[in-house]
Amino acid sequence: MKEFFERAGVSYEIPENMLHSQWSKFMFNVGINTASAVLKADYGVFQKSKEARELMLSLMQEVVKVSRKTGVNLNKADIENWCKILDSCEPKGKTSMCQDILAGRKTEVDMFSKAVCDLGERYGIDTPVNKTFLNIIKVIE
Repeated sequence: MKEFFERAGVSYEIPENMLHSQWSKFMFNVGINTASAVLKADYGVFQKSKEARELMLSLMQEVVKVSRKTGVNLNKADIENWCKILDSCEPKGKTSMCQDILAGRKTEVDMFSKAVCDLGERYGIDTPVNKTFLNIIKVIE
């Protein structure tokens, strides 16, 4: 695959720890997609509002807790890296879940918050923030 991308001139990065990278991206998606869908908020809201950012971080921190039980061990640095990326996003941009809610479509909440809740149940970890957001989105849907 590396050779293919190089021949095509496509920029790529091969993570040292693919599983950790996948979990890290999952954590960010759980946080920003779920929170933005409920708040119907663009990236700018999360860049400017301390309260919106705290909601997003609460969702992400539950993923960190679950990741520790799986041996992936996400940490504060993973959250901080994604916050830097979020701060560089176009403020008027919206996540796919926010766009789905605004358009009256079903969302990916089962792939995100429901998955966190299911993993939390499996590993004996409370996930009240994800459960609350899951229920809110299910009602909206």
